[in-house]
Amino acid sequence: MGLSQFRSWGTCSRQWGGKLRLQFLASVLLVAIGGGGSLSASAAEPTPVFHGVPHDMLYAMSMDGDHGIAVGDFGLVVETQDGGSTWNRQAAIPGAPGLFGVVRKNNKCIAGGQMGLILFSDDCHQWKTAPAVTSARILSVSVNASGVAYAVGGFGTLLRSTDWGKTWQAQTPEWKAFSSDGAEPHLYDVHVADSGEVTVVGEFEMVIRSRDDGAHWNLLHKGKRSLFALSVLPDGEIYAAGQEGLVLKSTDGGIRWVELPSGTQSILTGLWAKGDGKVVVSGIYTVLYSTNGGRTWQADQSKSVRMGWHQAVVGKEDKDGRFNVVLAGSGGAILSVRR
Repeated sequence: MGLSQFRSWGTCSRQWGGKLRLQFLASVLLVAIGGGGSLSASAAEPTPVFHGVPHDMLYAMSMDGDHGIAVGDFGLVVETQDGGSTWNRQAAIPGAPGLFGVVRKNNKCIAGGQMGLILFSDDCHQWKTAPAVTSARILSVSVNASGVAYAVGGFGTLLRSTDWGKTWQAQTPEWKAFSSDGAEPHLYDVHVADSGEVTVVGEFEMVIRSRDDGAHWNLLHKGKRSLFALSVLPDGEIYAAGQEGLVLKSTDGGIRWVELPSGTQSILTGLWAKGDGKVVVSGIYTVLYSTNGGRTWQADQSKSVRMGWHQAVVGKEDKDGRFNVVLAGSGGAILSVRR
């Protein structure tokens, strides 16, 4: 199948990551599921806290304190008000296609998906459609406490908003500075700090950053595999995860990077990290836990994990020092793991 045919479907042969529909991926992927090495079975057993119908899919999830939101196929939106212990389905957004990215901050929400759709809400219940800027799929969104938001997606799509997602402007990095042929990489995840500094990951292990509102972009890392998930911590630690079990880490704000020994070849699509060394990575039939900054990992061997695609993960530490991991993915399932 040629590249042009993939483009006609709104994707391409390189885009075989965690933000696409399960049915499409299942038809074009042969996934090598690996394990072993330094991994050991996790003792914690996930608890199902929400499930949809078998063909549902949740692609993204965001927590803001005890309030959280997850989105997926055909305008599917579910929410929690108790830190992820229970979830309720909102009324499906009429006419909405797949939603691949969502963020909740200060009781406001932004979501993005197919055909360049971006939705915003001032209360995370009543959704409005932002004026279209692109027809490329939106794969991730992020917003800071000042309402500065970024959205990224297919074929180098990079958008910026300064009004909590109500209006957007396209930004186009000089891709020729990052690749010899000027290829526009698919961009899979984004984080915007309260300072306005924005970090993006995508194809070719590309990590780029802007400190001047997107006027200029610097290349922090580049390789061969795709990066689908990103976590940027206030202390300068950065984690990224993607194809073939790839997990990268920087402890100096992105100047130097090391590849962590994940012990798996699975596609990794979700990542949550905390400054005390706790890291959780989710993916296809895979969830990995670390308590020492990724030096060693535990693989969750429970049936519910090894039979599902876990597209997104968030965590929340309790007062007793334990933390609750919340996973969302195939079947519209949300799992809770207390560790």
